Amino acid sequence: MDETKHSQVYIAVVDDEIDLLCLFKDALTQIDGIEVFTFSDPHMALEHFRLNYHKYGAVVSDYRMPLMNGIQMFDKMKTINPAVARILVSAFEVKDDVFNGCGCVDKFLQKPISMIDLIDEVEASLRIIAFQKTY
Repeated sequence: MDETKHSQVYIAVVDDEIDLLCLFKDALTQIDGIEVFTFSDPHMALEHFRLNYHKYGAVVSDYRMPLMNGIQMFDKMKTINPAVARILVSAFEVKDDVFNGCGCVDKFLQKPISMIDLIDEVEASLRIIAFQKTY
């Protein structure tokens, strides 16, 4: 049994655009010590999160998706595990008051985003989470 697999931190990427899921996953798998899961359905992402909330470090989600938007999903995730970093991305301009009121978005990134910036933002969020867990 590979012990490093059990200590990996989970990251979910949720977007209804399959091409972006693949692109984001390819980029984020460059971060050591994480396992990236992708979901085109926010309900499936939420269910995986419910089952594995203790392993998650971050969730990256699009804002506009059918059935449930990213903020609605993040709000539900926050009640399950408030320590997880929640990063909202959107190609549309989203007013701060849309997500500031819920307190469920930790970082907002405007699409298009470079993969280097995405990796940097996720790594920074994971460092903050790790620091908070030690104190």
